[in-house]
Amino acid sequence: MKTLGTDTNVLITLKLHRQPGFNKARSCLENCLDGKIKLFIPSPAFLETEWVLRSYYEYPKEKIVEYFEEIIAIENVISENKDEIKIALNLFKQYQGISFTDSLLITQIQNRNYDFLTFDKALDKLFKSIN
Repeated sequence: MKTLGTDTNVLITLKLHRQPGFNKARSCLENCLDGKIKLFIPSPAFLETEWVLRSYYEYPKEKIVEYFEEIIAIENVISENKDEIKIALNLFKQYQGISFTDSLLITQIQNRNYDFLTFDKALDKLFKSIN
């Protein structure tokens, strides 16, 4: 089965139904849903998409989480660390004031049982409380 790598702008185009490009992006997603292709979404695409939707388009956290959960739940959507993205989404959803980027950082560090060095006191406190 063919695998198609995607960029941040594809995720944003799908979410916002932006033209030009929406019809092609939607067709690729439909082919993915039908099991004709796989879509590979690199972790940076999730991070950038969250940032653009939140900061530029002023999307609320809940809507971003919902969108990512829908995308990541698709069987033929793959990522190098899909399970960590799911865990990071739960952290992001559960804790106020944490960014999705910090949620993914904490998740990846915890999953490897590493100690954590940060100068962000709130992030350090959160890491220690969930570790």
